Amino acid sequence: MIRHTLSFRFADSVDQATRESVLAELRTFPDRYPAMRGFVLGENVSTRDRTFTHTMAVDFDSHDDLLAYLGSESHESFVHTRWRPVIDRQAITSFEYTERPSLTSGRTAPVSTRPHAPYGMEYARIEVPDMQATIDFLEYHVGLQLEQRTDEYAYLRADIEHHAIELINAPERTDGWTTAVGYSVESEEVLEQLHKSVLDAGLEVLELQERQQALCENGFAVKDPNGLIIELFTEFQEYAEPPHIEIRPLDLVHPFIATTKYQETQDFYQRVLRFIPSDYVVGSTTFFRGEDRHHHSLAVQNNKEHFVAHLCFAMKSLDHVMRMRARALYKGAPIASDIVNHSASTSIAFYLHDTRFGPRFELCDRHRVFTPEEHETHRARRMPADPRNIDVWRPASDDWGRF
Repeated sequence: MIRHTLSFRFADSVDQATRESVLAELRTFPDRYPAMRGFVLGENVSTRDRTFTHTMAVDFDSHDDLLAYLGSESHESFVHTRWRPVIDRQAITSFEYTERPSLTSGRTAPVSTRPHAPYGMEYARIEVPDMQATIDFLEYHVGLQLEQRTDEYAYLRADIEHHAIELINAPERTDGWTTAVGYSVESEEVLEQLHKSVLDAGLEVLELQERQQALCENGFAVKDPNGLIIELFTEFQEYAEPPHIEIRPLDLVHPFIATTKYQETQDFYQRVLRFIPSDYVVGSTTFFRGEDRHHHSLAVQNNKEHFVAHLCFAMKSLDHVMRMRARALYKGAPIASDIVNHSASTSIAFYLHDTRFGPRFELCDRHRVFTPEEHETHRARRMPADPRNIDVWRPASDDWGRF
């Protein structure tokens, strides 16, 4: 094991609110960096040496895990934008140790015997009336990189995965329309279990789209109760490195699906595809997670019509979310819903929407990722349909009808 410690003192000029904000962000690290073990953060209570006011300590299984954390883009961004401007001094130590058997005896990680869900969302396929305008929007306002384009289709990616958005040229449409979403599956065994679950439910197993068949090892597709195509596959192709774009998403996290068949759609995703409920807004929305442990890998909303309401992209930092918001404000791009602090997933986000380009595009920071233990033991909360269960910054419900 590697123990990594950080002792630090805030600059005297830093106000209490800023200090609490930085400490709160540090406490999110175990969710953001799953390799962390035994994270602790506390205030120095020593009466002999007050050089430092706080210490953080965390363990890693290996030195490589520690280096991966220290060298990650999200950590570098935090250090540059949040840490250095407020810290007066710090001391860092890292050392190798062997945990005493007495401390580990009787401690076992939860063992999962349940059928597994898909791993995580990889892409959405959207039919759009104006291909070039949509590409321009996704490149500038979402931060995606165009990788391939023909007269028929275009691929844009966010990180190393082959693509996050597939556009289909559909000049006959007035508005963009999401026709399919794709989820990776962690193994052939899980794929086979999901295939059997679909057949056992009496649903038709479909072939993957032909182009997608060439981009993965194996897979199949199925329609949800609304007609949305769900593509499931193993070994989705990846690039060796992410796009060389400073302000871009790190991940496509989830679709938000509005449906007139709320109960039927809930049952399909939970009982057939094995997604796990994370939380409910009673009578309104169900948040489901997959095996990537994001608070929700998809959400289902009770609605008077069916459509994919939004796609959520996780950005590198809150600073990058706000920079993209500034682009939208100053370029006149339509912000459908401004800054929201989500109660359930803890993410801070805003939403862009031009109907020509399909659903709303949510750009967020700090979407909650469950620890492996939480993933197996979390009990879904049943929250009332109150604005405070959507946005902790909204003190009243006078505009609840917008949602």
